[in-house]
Amino acid sequence: MFRKTLKKDPELFQNVSEGLRKLYRTKLFPLEDTYRFHDFHSPALEDADFDNKPMVLLVGQYSTGKTTFIRHLMEQDFPGMRIGPEPTTDSFIAVMHGEQDGVIPGNALVVDPKKPFRKLNAFGNAFLNRFMCAQMPNPVLESISIIDTPGILSGEKQRISRAFQAATVSYTGTVAACSDCCQTCIWLR
Repeated sequence: MFRKTLKKDPELFQNVSEGLRKLYRTKLFPLEDTYRFHDFHSPALEDADFDNKPMVLLVGQYSTGKTTFIRHLMEQDFPGMRIGPEPTTDSFIAVMHGEQDGVIPGNALVVDPKKPFRKLNAFGNAFLNRFMCAQMPNPVLESISIIDTPGILSGEKQRISRAFQAATVSYTGTVAACSDCCQTCIWLR
């Protein structure tokens, strides 16, 4: 009549990302695979999606201070940074922690299994030539990564002046894809 329920000992993990990875692999991934979720929505999560720091995407019109905001937050310049009154950031720059200053081109980023950018390979070489990672030792970057975006231009200038824009990839679509890699988006205006 009364069943004795056995309590299962909780599983212990060294950190949250390890627990989330195990939960995803054992519970969620089989469900996604059964219903072919990866065929119509987004690729399966990889180890890099769990291991990397949270990312913040900065979006806004040109000359609103996106790059200046990053510079102020880190209290130093980062590789590839350009600031001016006219549109100067013409690339998507992922600012991440590294042991030494350096720039990794987009083509190398999307094939690196330790970086969470493999999904961006679908945007092709025109976009990847305008995508890079600036690495540097900085205490702020030990806890987060930041993606600096080109400013949103207005009207016709937006449509004709983006070198990475192909017939099937718009600037807005590219920002949306980058936002899929990020945990937070900040709009500066």
